Amino acid sequence: MPPLGAGKSAPLLIQQLQYYLPTSGSLTLPTPQFPATDAVAASSSASATAPVVVYRSIHELHDHAPQDKAVEVAFSAHVHRFISDVVKTSYAAAVKAPSADPTPETTSSLSATPAVDQPISGDQLAAPSEPSHQPEPPAESELPTLRLVCSICRYHFTITLDPLHHHHHASASTTASSSSPADCGTAPEKLHHFIPVSHQNLTRPFDPDLDDDDEPNASDDPTSTAAQREITESEEFKLSCYICSTVVSVVVRRPHISRRIADTFTADSIKSRIETFDAARRARISPQQDQVAADEQQPQELPPISIPTPNSAYNTFYKILGDPLTTPSGKAPHSIRIDNQTLNTKLHPEIIRRFGFIKNEESGLWQPPLVNENTRVSKQLKRLLQEARMEIAIIVRALSNDTENPYNISTDLELPALRSFLRCSSYPKYARTVAYVEPTSPVSLRFASLGATPDFSDSLLLQTFDRQNDCDPLNSAYYLECLQQLSTTRASEELQIRVVELQSLGALTRGDVRDAYRDLGIDDPEAFNDDSLILGIFKARLQDAPSTGTKLKAALQIVANHRNSELLRAYLQAESMDEAQSYKVLAVEKETDDELIISSYEVNLREVPEKRDVLNSALLVLAKKRQSPKLLSFAELNNLTGPVPDVEAAFAVLGVQSAMEDSHLLTVFDIRVSDNPDEILTMRNAMRAIMIARKSEILRTFLESGTIDLNAASVGSETEPVGLRNIGNTCYLNSLLQFYFTIKPLRELLINNTDDSNTNSTAALEQDMESALARGEKRIGGRIVTEWEIRRALDFVRELGGLFESMICSSEGAVAPNQELAYLALVSSIEAWEDWQKIQQQQQVVKADQVMTDAEEEGVVQGPATAEESESAETEIASLKEDVKEDVVMEDKENLSPIGKTEEVVKISQLSPERQVLGVLPDGVTNSTGNSTASIVIEDDAVEATKETEESKEIEESKEIAEPPPLPKRTSTTTTIPPSVPPRNDSNMMFGSQQDVTECIDNVLFQIEAALKPERVDSDGEQIDLVKDLFYGKTQQTLEVRDGSSSSSVRTKEERFSHLIVDVAAGPRDIYEALDACFDVETVDLDGKPARRYVTVLELPPILQIQIQRVQYDRGLGRVFKSNAPIIFGETVYMDRYMDDGEVQKRREQMWAWKEQVAELEKKRAKMQAVLDTVNQLSGEQTLRAARSWLRRVQEATAGLEEVMEEEQRQEADLLGDEDKEESKSREEEVLLAEVVEELEAEMAEVASAGPQVDAEIEALNKKIQAQFSDLKQLGYRVHSVFIHRGQATFGHYWIYIYDYENGVFRKYNDEHVTVVSAEEVMPFAESASVGSGDYDVTAGTPYFLVFVREDMTEQLVEAVRRRIREREEDQDLIEL
Repeated sequence: MPPLGAGKSAPLLIQQLQYYLPTSGSLTLPTPQFPATDAVAASSSASATAPVVVYRSIHELHDHAPQDKAVEVAFSAHVHRFISDVVKTSYAAAVKAPSADPTPETTSSLSATPAVDQPISGDQLAAPSEPSHQPEPPAESELPTLRLVCSICRYHFTITLDPLHHHHHASASTTASSSSPADCGTAPEKLHHFIPVSHQNLTRPFDPDLDDDDEPNASDDPTSTAAQREITESEEFKLSCYICSTVVSVVVRRPHISRRIADTFTADSIKSRIETFDAARRARISPQQDQVAADEQQPQELPPISIPTPNSAYNTFYKILGDPLTTPSGKAPHSIRIDNQTLNTKLHPEIIRRFGFIKNEESGLWQPPLVNENTRVSKQLKRLLQEARMEIAIIVRALSNDTENPYNISTDLELPALRSFLRCSSYPKYARTVAYVEPTSPVSLRFASLGATPDFSDSLLLQTFDRQNDCDPLNSAYYLECLQQLSTTRASEELQIRVVELQSLGALTRGDVRDAYRDLGIDDPEAFNDDSLILGIFKARLQDAPSTGTKLKAALQIVANHRNSELLRAYLQAESMDEAQSYKVLAVEKETDDELIISSYEVNLREVPEKRDVLNSALLVLAKKRQSPKLLSFAELNNLTGPVPDVEAAFAVLGVQSAMEDSHLLTVFDIRVSDNPDEILTMRNAMRAIMIARKSEILRTFLESGTIDLNAASVGSETEPVGLRNIGNTCYLNSLLQFYFTIKPLRELLINNTDDSNTNSTAALEQDMESALARGEKRIGGRIVTEWEIRRALDFVRELGGLFESMICSSEGAVAPNQELAYLALVSSIEAWEDWQKIQQQQQVVKADQVMTDAEEEGVVQGPATAEESESAETEIASLKEDVKEDVVMEDKENLSPIGKTEEVVKISQLSPERQVLGVLPDGVTNSTGNSTASIVIEDDAVEATKETEESKEIEESKEIAEPPPLPKRTSTTTTIPPSVPPRNDSNMMFGSQQDVTECIDNVLFQIEAALKPERVDSDGEQIDLVKDLFYGKTQQTLEVRDGSSSSSVRTKEERFSHLIVDVAAGPRDIYEALDACFDVETVDLDGKPARRYVTVLELPPILQIQIQRVQYDRGLGRVFKSNAPIIFGETVYMDRYMDDGEVQKRREQMWAWKEQVAELEKKRAKMQAVLDTVNQLSGEQTLRAARSWLRRVQEATAGLEEVMEEEQRQEADLLGDEDKEESKSREEEVLLAEVVEELEAEMAEVASAGPQVDAEIEALNKKIQAQFSDLKQLGYRVHSVFIHRGQATFGHYWIYIYDYENGVFRKYNDEHVTVVSAEEVMPFAESASVGSGDYDVTAGTPYFLVFVREDMTEQLVEAVRRRIREREEDQDLIEL
């Protein structure tokens, strides 16, 4: 028989009914949990006067989550005082044998009271002859029913017995074919033992006029309307006896006369209604009096209305409800006029609608309900009116302080009747007199946990204990602990002997379970929700102390049984079974192949299913020993290897980063399994988690077959973007291409470039190329584009458009960019031309017989070579190959920093990164160091003057790099014009030298522009096209030169920008703090005069790009390094503060003034904290403190020698004759020492007080700075893409996060893997957070390029998923067949 759950005896059920708090549902909860101490838990949500019982949740048996461990249930603040729920009727009538026409006292309640706003219609109250109504089923009316009401809270309790109910809880041995209520009552010990079966609430809409505001089930939402709120009208519980077939139903119904209804019967409410009614009455009679006055008759005065008492009003209500009850069947009760004075003054007239009265406006009458018809609705309404009259009788009696009983209700407590009804009037009780024990006390809770009450005898308690264990064996340890505690409390030998017997048979208490956890080193079991963690702890302790293996396995067995853990049990079984036993269990030989082993397993499982655990263990032993992918996959498919971890935990198990490629993961997996074969299941589970997350066909193929197929293709999806395969350290390029693919206008333009009808098609551009070049209209980046560059760009956009088309239509999960596209994207036209020229020059010295293949390709015929020439040629060819290898083989992009080549970093690091993007200063402008250069700021202010010449040389070199040499003029000789991609061997593609990140972006955008027809030409001749419209904005640099007088001159310069550069070299920065460095004011030198320089934005691009300068140069170490400091940004950045606007400029000026104050205060703080004692590394304050400490030690050391020194001085003075002089000198020294100490202490106090004051001033100013532009949010840009680099300055890996606005998710594009990630992974630091240097992982990936899209144009500009999968050719062939 399966476990049923904890039960309760009939006496305990009665006790819980006495303390039941309606709507708490505690009657169906499992057994209560007694606290660890004698202090009872208190519930914060319960009433201060209501006791609280902590119940063990049923989820504890299967789920170990701490939040599911316990349920706190408040009991009623008062003990229910049960009286008979019948007016003028004794208990005997309530339980007498039912008749053919049952009385209301023996009819069970069938449903909740009708809602006020949904009155019962007339057809529901029709005579029984109407065919639309069915008589009430007689079976329900024949059940013995006891109706009680609490004379304190007026809640109604209906208890119904179904002694012949057959149910699945009773076992075959205890259920007789003719069971009766006496099955558990023939002997005194055999009490009913009830198991909670069900609990349901009947609700109705909340009526704000008639229901209580503090209704427990009412909605807590203050905005909810009355129609949205519901109250619990009644609750019904079913409990089934474990021994016999008796079922007890308990229905608890709320009072029909709520607090709001009762409030309408107060003296003030009655008086208010009389005044309202009297005013309305006089208003109606006024026109008649006017007519009487016109006829010169004496008007009739209205008599005053007397004010009745509340008791009188209740009596009227009682009579109104009683009239339908006394009306015979087939007759209509007396109607009441709507304007009836008594009804409208003594009662709130709308109250009677709650009790089935219908208001008929046409007839002007209230129609009472028909309650004596033989229909379900009539009987419901009859019971409703009877219970309401009972409540009125209770209220009237309470108003008289229980001195009057005008309705002659029974005031006898009905507990004896309830005990008799549940067959528990007499049972063996404890021999000693038991004082009253609070039901919520620890002792009472122990009894309740066993389903008993404190007055049970020892033998009856043991019988109840056995029943509880039979019903709920999973918690036998808890019940044994309860029995052990009670045996001590009672000092009962009978109970103590039983406890010892059970423990000798291996029974455990919760203390034993706790000890088992402690043996495993687990102090808090609730913190371990995953059984695999416990298993890992066991393995670690076993490895550390093999001699304790027996004890640890015993502890693990106890924990496995307590947690009901199949994982732990399977492990213990598997550990105890060796390979030979496993073959024997599966009935196979050692030479049997994997397929037959699986077949044998399945056959044995079908024939002997109870051996499942043993068979599973045997299969796992063989799978691990053989390391068979087939057996392991079969075990995994049948959930035999434990749970699969989440993907982050999987990477941690393997000890790798989440960006590692599949091929490298397989290598790591092989190493891990080779080092520790016993962990193969754990490692495979980790690999399965990664396979599922990545949807990797490579990993799936490996796990299923053990083979490594790096060409395994993942399956594409219509709802997910495709990945891009890495074709040779192209992870950065893949990220860039994924970004451009999501830019909808750009993507559509590139895909459609092959359409001849398109004005930007390849054919149209080639036709227009000659005229454009002749007119000089093709000017990009300030220079004219050559014909060869245009042809090269056309090849590039053709390849890129083809890739984008493949990304849309491919049926695979990832596609590969071709080598030509990679070369054109990564190698600029200038470098390609230079490489081609170098190859041509070196090929001129190669002899014809050694380079025949190249000569044939170039169309050049050369004569045969001599032996000497051949030898010389071979040497030259080897040299050429070495040069080409050095110059044109593609660099390892994964081993490059975000900024690029090391030799260029030194020069770039000398520039202010924020200023690089904004161009150079006008002629003659120098920075504050005095160097006449472009916009260059030396980062190290302490650079010696002797380095100025060297730095100037480096600056000139950087200018030469920034200004590329002119390309060769076009020529008609085709043999001197290189192809877009040089000839190559397909097995060894060679690329030009690698650019940095921004150079690669510039190269891609330049080629796209070069392949586009200009939409218009700007005033400076620059081509304006889609790229310019999408990515380019315009800034204005302003120079204000003051000559010492009030006048000043202003110079401005406008410049385009495609991206802004921010710096994080100084540590973590907020996005606005970083951007401020681009646009804030700075002082420069112009012709020997100081000038203010700042930048504003004239035009913002729809797509805003921000580069984060991370690679810096360490002059002390003479090498580059990468700053991993985070840049803090949120989902939206607002650019209003940087616009060229007068009002905004005023705010900026104020902010700049605050920043100057902050800078001065920080200098002051740095000075106070500066190291003065370089030997001991002490600051100024620390130096003062050390000096004071030393002087005090001097004072203490000399104090003890004062008398000796004075005596020596006196003797010396006697000899020399100058005693007075020496004494004066000694006193002066003492005074001087004290004064020095006092001065030191004063200086220390001043320094100590100045520090916090400076900190407070800096904090206040920073708050002003942060809030200065907080209200400017008109130009919002939403985050779209975040380029990530992980690694150091000379190596690393790249990926990109892209936001899908349509689906509201971030995706991580890591080469061929595309996965959905959380926003916290993309933006791990809260916006405007303060991040210290120790608060972030320096080894984690860091953003180096951010892309934002104007928030009102996201739908127009970006689309993350664009898929239209075409059927593969082989699939189409199958369809055609």
